[in-house]
Amino acid sequence: MDRRRRKPTETAQVAMKRRSLNLLNFLFTCCVLIAAIKITNGDFTARINKISVDLNKALGDALELDGPNYTELLENSTYYSQNSFNPKGMGGLYNITTKFMDLIMPKDIYPEGLLKLENGKVEFGSLEEQWQSILTHYGALLAILIILVLFAVFMPLCGFCLCCCRCCGNCGARSKPFDKKGDLCRKICLASLLIIVGTLMLFGVVCAFVSNQHMQDGTNELPDNWRTTLKDTDTYLESTRNQIDVLLKTNYYEFKDLLFDTLDKCSNIVLEQLIEYSKATALTEVVRIVDGLEDIKANLTFMKAATNDLRTNASQLNDALRKVKGDLLQILNECSRLSECNELSDKYISQLGTDIDFNNLPDISEEINNLSSVLDSDIQGTVKEGQQAFDSIRIGINKTISSQIPQVKQSVEKAGREITAGGSNVTSVLKKTREALHNFTDKPLNDVNRYLKEYSPYRYYIGLAVSCILLLITICVTLGLICGICGKRPDAYSDDCCNKGAGSRFLMIGVAIMFLFAIILALITIIHIFVGILAQRLVCDSLRNPNDSQVIDLIDKAKYLKNVVGVDVNIGWALSSCNTNSSIYKVFKLESHFNLEEIDTYLEKFEINKTLTDLTNQINANTSVVILNPDAKKHLEDLVESGIADIKYDKFTDELARNLTSVDLGFLADKLDELVDIVREKVPSIPNLSTRLMLCSLHLRTYQSKFVEPMTGKSKELIVIAENLKIGLKFGKVSFAEAIHDLINELEAAQAYLKTNGSATMTEIATNFGHGIERQVRGYLNRVVNSTKDTVGQCGPMSAVLNSTLVATCDKILLPWNGFWFSILWCLILFIPTIILSVKLATLYQKYEPYPGPLVEAEYLYDAYADRDNIPLNSSMNDKRSKKKYKKKPKRYDGRGAYSAEPSSEHGIPREMPGGSHYQDARYADMAPKHWEEFPAGGPPQYQRAPTEYERPPPYYYPGTEQQ
Repeated sequence: MDRRRRKPTETAQVAMKRRSLNLLNFLFTCCVLIAAIKITNGDFTARINKISVDLNKALGDALELDGPNYTELLENSTYYSQNSFNPKGMGGLYNITTKFMDLIMPKDIYPEGLLKLENGKVEFGSLEEQWQSILTHYGALLAILIILVLFAVFMPLCGFCLCCCRCCGNCGARSKPFDKKGDLCRKICLASLLIIVGTLMLFGVVCAFVSNQHMQDGTNELPDNWRTTLKDTDTYLESTRNQIDVLLKTNYYEFKDLLFDTLDKCSNIVLEQLIEYSKATALTEVVRIVDGLEDIKANLTFMKAATNDLRTNASQLNDALRKVKGDLLQILNECSRLSECNELSDKYISQLGTDIDFNNLPDISEEINNLSSVLDSDIQGTVKEGQQAFDSIRIGINKTISSQIPQVKQSVEKAGREITAGGSNVTSVLKKTREALHNFTDKPLNDVNRYLKEYSPYRYYIGLAVSCILLLITICVTLGLICGICGKRPDAYSDDCCNKGAGSRFLMIGVAIMFLFAIILALITIIHIFVGILAQRLVCDSLRNPNDSQVIDLIDKAKYLKNVVGVDVNIGWALSSCNTNSSIYKVFKLESHFNLEEIDTYLEKFEINKTLTDLTNQINANTSVVILNPDAKKHLEDLVESGIADIKYDKFTDELARNLTSVDLGFLADKLDELVDIVREKVPSIPNLSTRLMLCSLHLRTYQSKFVEPMTGKSKELIVIAENLKIGLKFGKVSFAEAIHDLINELEAAQAYLKTNGSATMTEIATNFGHGIERQVRGYLNRVVNSTKDTVGQCGPMSAVLNSTLVATCDKILLPWNGFWFSILWCLILFIPTIILSVKLATLYQKYEPYPGPLVEAEYLYDAYADRDNIPLNSSMNDKRSKKKYKKKPKRYDGRGAYSAEPSSEHGIPREMPGGSHYQDARYADMAPKHWEEFPAGGPPQYQRAPTEYERPPPYYYPGTEQQ
């Protein structure tokens, strides 16, 4: 147990000893650091890397190490191009049209190998070798165009054939008078299909009208949009030129002026750094103090004279106030029965007098004499001898570098001229671009504007006429459906104009219009398809996807930009770079005109580094100078002994801050004026009492203006001078003596440092100075390189201009153009089902009676549409004569539409039917044979043929005399 207890105790003691030893080491280290700081006059840490820090600070003040205050490359131009596009509800049509074009025409405008560029000229490949690829490439488009051509050719022919067929009574021209068993279902189905087809056609008609109007609106806006984009292009080129001028001229002159001014002040900068590092700044402080001694003497002399004047004036003021006080006490005693007099006497007059004893102010005559003695000892001359000795270092530096500074300036100017020349090359490219732009756009733009104003209305009216034709067809189909579905059956005794017969005629009118105008619509569609697809693939797709465009690639291979503008760059690269807002240097690849990589070598190319090295090597001077001689030191010590800092300036401040009089004389004069009125009213028995009070009041005001106010102003001035001397003579130290002794010590230390380390320090300062100049030169060169690569002429505005142009042409004109022909093509496709359905429905709408049933239908068929069977049952049907005799005779319509037998029949009597009449139902017809030919006038006895036409609803049946 004892061992266990003893062991922890010993361990704790060892730990405590170790902690004590560590604490002692820490305290010893702190003491050493404090002593080192004290010994080195608080400059132990400040001297670490002081040359670099101080020099960088000085160069920062002189050179503005972050760079001169360069004029910024601001882009303040205003652009007016609009990139927004509103399809106004036609986006769906445009998307469908675009997909349809992608389906029938590939993105490439021509198959590979069809066009070749040889010797700068475009040549076509062999058709024998390329026909398969051409057919594959343009097959779908050719098929569409061929189908449209065939459509244009065969539609009129088919219409003519249908017309002839119906004129012959076929093709639905003459139908049965009553519905067949399934006609109602056929009407419903065919009408439903025709409604669907008509609705689809109506969609195409609306799209045709709207796209035609949008196309015209875009055409009308096109010249203004082009002028806006051209104006924005000029603005961009002018802005880019201004940026180049600012960067390569304005910024260069800002840099050069600052750099040359710094080189001219090279010796001053080096000397100031030498002063700063060697603590010779005390010399400047001593010189400032010595130069200010005359002012100190003048202030002390003023204080002495002012104090004497205040004493004299205070004595005179005191005597005058004593006399006024006596007079007032006597006057107020005479009116003592008045409470106002007693109150004024007790409260103010009894206390009237001066409160300041100027004799308490210190006498500074001795200090002024001592200061005069110091000044007479030529302290200023002895101190300035040290300053002149220090200035000799500057003179020596100027002599050594006077031959090198012009060389540095010359090298910098050579580099500047080279940079300016490169900027001029870039500016010339911009000028050529602008000239080429105007050469290729001004005259064509005027011509296009003139042509558009003159001819675009014709295209608009053609498109409007086409749309109206389609609308007319749709209206006819619509009216046919409305009349056919909602109208009554045709009836000879009804005047209903919107019956099913009218619907039939409306449908056939629509069919006739489709046949008549199919060729015109097809030709217009062919022209629009060809122009629209060619423009879309050749212009719009090429400019919007320049990297995948065969046209752009072909132009690039022809070196179009190099021939026009003088820059060897691909249009695809330029357009894609503009879209990413790259600078004009990157867009046009201007390395051949202004090689920025070479700018980085200008320091070596123009020997700027070498001249700066020679300059810094020449910076040297004799630093073993005496900046504080014994006489100057003695005069400074005499200055301390002069006692100017020991004057009790607080005494002046405290005494002079008090009021000069116990009572404000102006206030007391006002009180006396008030008492005068009271005395005149209440004590009229003493006539001269008020006059005497007024005289005392006048005296008080006179003393206030003559003595109190000037003395108060002079007192305030003395207070300010005393406070300034009290603070200023300490020079940031505890006392004036300490400040002077510290300055003397610093000057002695600086003098010793200059003798031992002055040359090495100067060499270090010169080296850092050269590096600072080099950094400034390199900073400007880097600014030129970086700004030219990334900032100057950022191409975003040109991308906006291009997009605006594409919106004005491709989106506002070409999209409606393609939508227009797609709408017409859509309607043409629907023509065929519309014609078929319309013809069938027209035939069904012509029937007059509903379905009568199968038995009646058989009877109708037997009576109305076959010769009546009057042959005896025992007659042989194989008898040829009988067959010939009873052969069915052909029937025809006469000119007025009445049904009659052949005129060649000798027994057939034609029966005239009134126009527009209808046949009677067979159920009401007289089925018995009549032999009216045996009677006169072809009728029963006493029958007279009526002058009017014979009217009877169908079917008409007259067997003739052979069937008796």
